[in-house]
Amino acid sequence: MGIKKESPGNSTLNNTQYPSQIPLPKGFQLFTTIGPGLVLAMSFLGTGDLVSSSVSGVNYGYILLWTLVISLIARIFIISSLAKYTLMNQYGDTQILEGFGRVAKWLPTVMTIVVIFSGIITQSTFLRATASGLYYLTGGNWAGQWGVFICAVLVCLFNIWMIYTGQQYKWLEVIARAASVLMIGGFIIAVISLGGFDVAAFFKGIFTFQVPEDQTGGFAPIVVAVATIGTIAGNMPNLLYSGFMKDKGWVGPKYRKTQQFDLISGMLPLLFINLLFWIVAAEYSSKNAGFSIANEFDMSNMMTDLLGVTGPIIFWLCIFGAGITSFPSSARGFSQLAVNGIHLSKSKNKYRGNDEADPLFKKIQIIAFTIIPIIASLPNAPGMVALNIVGTSISTLLSLPIICVVLFILTSSKKHMQPYAVNKPWQNILLGIMIIIAFVIGFQTILNIPSMFQSLFNA
Repeated sequence: MGIKKESPGNSTLNNTQYPSQIPLPKGFQLFTTIGPGLVLAMSFLGTGDLVSSSVSGVNYGYILLWTLVISLIARIFIISSLAKYTLMNQYGDTQILEGFGRVAKWLPTVMTIVVIFSGIITQSTFLRATASGLYYLTGGNWAGQWGVFICAVLVCLFNIWMIYTGQQYKWLEVIARAASVLMIGGFIIAVISLGGFDVAAFFKGIFTFQVPEDQTGGFAPIVVAVATIGTIAGNMPNLLYSGFMKDKGWVGPKYRKTQQFDLISGMLPLLFINLLFWIVAAEYSSKNAGFSIANEFDMSNMMTDLLGVTGPIIFWLCIFGAGITSFPSSARGFSQLAVNGIHLSKSKNKYRGNDEADPLFKKIQIIAFTIIPIIASLPNAPGMVALNIVGTSISTLLSLPIICVVLFILTSSKKHMQPYAVNKPWQNILLGIMIIIAFVIGFQTILNIPSMFQSLFNA
């Protein structure tokens, strides 16, 4: 494939000592340093975390809460390993798909196809959520069944405008910070209105690792667990981090400490948001027998019951805030991956190493990841909740096993990594466990595909 074996600018090649690190800034600059991790965390949200956590909380109380904890730990570990490769590999690679090409020449081509397919599915759920939030924030009683679609068009136009401003990544950081504060604040108010939560049941749900035997919602418990793990542990969107790091200018091993701080700091708001969503849904359902979540309106009604007229406003603001951070950032990230994969698939390309200079970058970002997903916002399209669960499960099936296996091969070998960065035995064990989990999830998802699509089109 012609991937370069080294980068002249990487002065640490073949260095056996751990490189010196750029010190973390102090004061307010420490806050502004957080960027790629928070943008990535908020791009995960979409409605994924809100929907998966809320559905699980309502249908199963705190029983499946362990999936949230395992998924978050796995997400940080996987993304950190991905980042370690792009910062500390032997070749000077700055994009993770370059590493995939080191494992097998055909992998970038395969991953490009998976990125485009999974990206369109993911973007469809994000756009539907953003458009729904905007529509109901503006009254929700205009343009009839075409109202959400019109709002989706407006969101697409906003994203296209950001693409052509030349400052898209900076906008994404600003929006991510504002949305995280909004969602945490909104659901803290909801928890307070509930008068607290069942602490004993909360910790039991974390440590007992139970799976309900009975199906109480529109999806089997294992499917909901898969959606939760897939949404929170991450699947394809995990790969976006290397592109966001490059946008920030973090290239080379000296940024490893900064990157680790950024990733953990970015994931903390995600943890709080997930826990708050889950607690509110679990506590509300325990006090309202028979309540279930089949669509976004059930969630809105729950917030209305809790907070009165301000409840729906907070809910739709959270939906809009989650979507408006996820849709633009994922459009950019998926396009970076797709174009990089296309370039790596060709033996020669004048844009190799400068993916965004290729006119194809904006075309894919606008057509594949901005315009095509609008189909999911047409009248009579599947509901936001069902679309999210099915879309996440299929995306996980397509990507997670490949990512885990390739990541293990790359980071456990001195052939690919700098000597100081090769995995420790415990890291290889964890990656091995993730490989097993990935294939189990894939197998369970395949078994449940018929029932998932039945629920999707009946929702």
